[in-house]
Amino acid sequence: MLRAMGCVVLLGLLPGCFRMSVRSGAPREGLPVQRMGSTLVYGLTTSNVAASECQHGLSRVDVYWPWWSPLVYVVSFGLVAPLRTEYVCAEAQGAAPAPAPDSIPPL
Repeated sequence: MLRAMGCVVLLGLLPGCFRMSVRSGAPREGLPVQRMGSTLVYGLTTSNVAASECQHGLSRVDVYWPWWSPLVYVVSFGLVAPLRTEYVCAEAQGAAPAPAPDSIPPL
């Protein structure tokens, strides 16, 4: 019985946190914007939380689980896990233009 309780405690400590951060180095324009989304079916797919209103690209993106997300994940048996996305748009002069397809060197 003691071994089973120890395993339950160990499994309870395993979920941990999920956080992903991306920094482009472009100067920021405005304040951070937060959006909610979710991962579905054990993380096989995610809802779209893209920042389509950023005309000049993104300066910073953080994706993480809110503190209550592991509880929803466990209750739904891994089918749904809420995510929070926070992003900051890049300024116009700081965003580097994408290279033209003809100017990409061959491998």
